[in-house]
Amino acid sequence: VAPLEPKSSASTSSATFANSLRIAQYSQTPFDEKQASRPPKHPAMTVFLLFFSYLLGFLLLSAAVVPSLYPTVFGPLGLEQESSLYRFAMLGAALCLPLFLRALALNSWAAAGYTLPRAAAWQALGKGLLIGIAILLILTLVQFLSGIHEFSPPPDKWSALYLLRYVIAGLLSGLAVGFIEETFFRGLMHTGMRRRAGFWLTALMTAVFYASVHFMKPGTLDGAEFNSANALSMIWTGLSRIAEIGPVFDSFLTLVVVGVFLSMVRERTGNILWVIGIHAGWVTVIKVYKYLTDTVGVDGSRSCWVGGYEEISGWMAT
Repeated sequence: VAPLEPKSSASTSSATFANSLRIAQYSQTPFDEKQASRPPKHPAMTVFLLFFSYLLGFLLLSAAVVPSLYPTVFGPLGLEQESSLYRFAMLGAALCLPLFLRALALNSWAAAGYTLPRAAAWQALGKGLLIGIAILLILTLVQFLSGIHEFSPPPDKWSALYLLRYVIAGLLSGLAVGFIEETFFRGLMHTGMRRRAGFWLTALMTAVFYASVHFMKPGTLDGAEFNSANALSMIWTGLSRIAEIGPVFDSFLTLVVVGVFLSMVRERTGNILWVIGIHAGWVTVIKVYKYLTDTVGVDGSRSCWVGGYEEISGWMAT
C-alpha cells in the first residue's frame, strides 16, 4: 500500500480524489505526515473526553448565566429560552477555544486541517461543494420520484425571487455550518485523536459524538419559570435524548455514517476543505428541497425510508 502524500497543489483532480478513497488503505496510512509525527500530548480517549467535557461545561455554565441575562439580552433578540441556552454555550465555547486548543497542542491551522495553499484550498472547497450538491440531488430526486415527498412550496412565498433567496441562504448557511462543525469534528478533534489512535476508532468516535450533538439541544420550558434550576433541567432533557434515541435511530445512524464518510475524506485528502465543501453542498440542497417540498403522509405516517429528524435522512440516505 502506497503511503499517503499530503496534497499541496491545485492539480488534484476528481479522479485522483475518488481513487484515493480506497478503504483498504485507511488503517495503514497517516492522515497527515506532519501531524502524525508530532508526539501526542494526551491519549486518544482522553482527547475525546476533553472535547465532550468542554462542550458540556459551557452548557452547564449557560444554565447558571442565561436566565438572569434573558430579559435584557436574549429576550429582546427574539430568541426562545432553549435557543438562548444553546447559543450562549456555543458562543462561549468558541471564544475560549484558543485556550483549550493550546492546552491540547492543537492551536494551529494545520491541526485544524487547513493545510492547502490559498488557490488549492478554494479549488478543493468548490469541488467538494459540487460533490455534496450532486450526492443530495440524487438522494432527494429518488425520494421525490418514490412519492416520499411532493412538490408543495409555500403559496405566499413561491416565486423565482424567493427561490433564489433560499438558494443563497442555503449556501451561506451550509458554508457556515460546514466551517464550524467540520473544523471542530473532522479538523481539531480528528487530529487530536489521530495522533495516538487508528483511523477507524477516530472516525467512529468522532462520528458518534457528531451525531449525538444533533439531538442534545436543550428541551423546552413548557411555561415554567426560567431560572437556573429549570434551565439545568432543560439541558438534562437534551442530554437524555441520547438514551431514548430509538424513535430517531434511523436518522442518528445516517449522521454516524455521514461522520465516518467525512473522516474518510479528511484522511485521504489530508485537509478539511473538501469536507467543508461537501457538507455545505448537503445543507444547501436540504434547505432548498424542504422549501420546495412537503412529506407525503400515508395513514398519518411518513414513509419508513425517511427518519423523523428532518425527514430526509433515514434508511434510504444511510
